[in-house]
Amino acid sequence: MARHDSSVCSSCLPHVGVLTIVFRFWGLRALPGSVGARLGGMFKKLLAAVGVGGAEVETELHTPGVQPGGVVQGVIRLRGGEVAQEIPGLFAELVTRVEHEAGDDEVEAMRGFHKVQVARDVALPPGQVVESPFSLPVPLETPVTHYRDRPLPGPVVSVRTTLEIKSAVDATDTDPIGVGALPAQHVLLEGIERLGFRLHRADVEAGRLGGTRQRLPFYQEIEFAGSSRYPRLNQLEVSFVADEHGMDVVLEADKKAGLLSSGRDLINVVRVDYGTVHNLDWAAELHPLLESMSSGRL
Repeated sequence: MARHDSSVCSSCLPHVGVLTIVFRFWGLRALPGSVGARLGGMFKKLLAAVGVGGAEVETELHTPGVQPGGVVQGVIRLRGGEVAQEIPGLFAELVTRVEHEAGDDEVEAMRGFHKVQVARDVALPPGQVVESPFSLPVPLETPVTHYRDRPLPGPVVSVRTTLEIKSAVDATDTDPIGVGALPAQHVLLEGIERLGFRLHRADVEAGRLGGTRQRLPFYQEIEFAGSSRYPRLNQLEVSFVADEHGMDVVLEADKKAGLLSSGRDLINVVRVDYGTVHNLDWAAELHPLLESMSSGRL
């Protein structure tokens, strides 16, 4: 009977040593070669089923930067583990960090919003590499992560690759991408900055914006600190809801309390047409609207 060395802690060793520890404990080294080999193969399959020594997935993005409405190109590279495995499905998905309410608290979670199947029924031999190119369309409502070629503080958008493995734990890989503002969004944001508002941060919130063409179950808010030109507005939040025809621009202002009222949020929606957006002075267009939101004692 094999002696169990209690001084060895298998949980403290890397996964590659688990098989040896178990063999020593159960005395499998003493078994005939053919039986030990069969049991060893069975144990490798068991380990692969829980993610040890199984298939690995790596994603290489050919377009690490994109705009809403564009396409992310890349290749998914599968590397076989110690045993042959069947891959029923290989998927690429866009995900973003979304805030949502949980009771009295706000929590964040990565949420998928557009998914494509890249391959199906892939046979992956041990140690072999299989490559699958993919194209992933980016919805026009995708949150923006970059403005003026600089990252916006807050938002994150990534490509998440999921490898479905038959009778095993799925493998995943996540790669961040940069999403630049559309030309129409640039024009609006520049107009707001010209009115004295200072870009602060952005986030993505679960929910719907009434009176807009929104399709996704969340929306982005780009937050600006207040402007001295509008002393009653503490801050301004801007949301873009775009489709192929145009864009809804939601302006939400946090208004300070007046003599006869408490502070409150004011919301206006501006419709933007792509064909005429560059013909307008947006600072001049937005000023009367923001002034009316800021004015009055109420």
